[in-house]
Amino acid sequence: MREVLTESELALIHALQVTPRASWSDLAPILGTTAATLARRWQSITERGLAWITAYPAPLTGSGSITAIIEVNCGRADSADLVDALVRDPRVVSIEHAARGRDLVLTVQTSTLDELSGLVLDELPGFATVQSTQTHTCTALHVEGSRWRLDSLDSTQLSAIAALGRVGDKPGSTRPESLTDAVARSLVGELTGNGRASAPEIASALGRPASSVRRQLAALLRSRAVVLRCEVAQEATRWPITVTWWCRLPVQAHHEVVEILRARPELRLCMSLTGPANFLVSMWVSSVPDILRLQDWLEQRAPDLDVLESSVTLRSRKRMGWELRADGRATGFVTSLGGSSWTLPG
Repeated sequence: MREVLTESELALIHALQVTPRASWSDLAPILGTTAATLARRWQSITERGLAWITAYPAPLTGSGSITAIIEVNCGRADSADLVDALVRDPRVVSIEHAARGRDLVLTVQTSTLDELSGLVLDELPGFATVQSTQTHTCTALHVEGSRWRLDSLDSTQLSAIAALGRVGDKPGSTRPESLTDAVARSLVGELTGNGRASAPEIASALGRPASSVRRQLAALLRSRAVVLRCEVAQEATRWPITVTWWCRLPVQAHHEVVEILRARPELRLCMSLTGPANFLVSMWVSSVPDILRLQDWLEQRAPDLDVLESSVTLRSRKRMGWELRADGRATGFVTSLGGSSWTLPG
């Protein structure tokens, strides 16, 4: 049975999408409740696997880092072992079962092209069920899921919550010498499993002084090198369907079409790719008829865009490192994102 989030739960999730680490005491007056109520509400939401906060290195900031979409044909009847292995591979960020054109669609992040090549040419063919693969390298990531929002809060609430995230925020401030690349990776690793983890909690997990971790964590968050993302179980929203359009678009038109797409609240992902389908668009929609309506809207406003194929996601098994159940809820199993060569910018 599909579980629907209450309006108060949706409002809290929306608030955390805007400012993921806002304190309960700061959010309470904006949401019209108490800090204790918000803490209990968030605990209930996370225990049910309906929302979670994760973290990952900012896309494409790492030197030589590679993001790719890999289509895998494997025959669904015998794919369980393959999918289980991919869920546990930190390089495989997301896993989707597609309705047509391919059995699995993997979003992969590797530190180098050689690492991606090894995965595609050596490791995936090692699974007996893998029949073929097709790889599309991301040349530009225009929009990703951390920008997607619910629609539960009004503009006044959104402005107040956004302001919380700017308090004490001084990008470019000198970072402590102890915030090395290795330390930053370890902090991101802890935040991946719980983006709201406190400095004392992280310090306890890493066996470091809380005072040092507090300074390092503040510097990391100021650096813009890490993305904090509040996710929600898709089936619990009013946009339960994911549709992806594989498109062909002249390169000079990519920027213009991206700006057109930004107007759509349904947009989850937009990237430029290598290959015949060099422009990918993915949205969360409320119904199957919406797919045709949105495609018509897109084709009317971007006449140079040639939609080669549209594909509905049957099921998501992993999203940004988090394993998902069949109903889209988080299981709590998380693989760390970002390769060992990821470095802080600057």
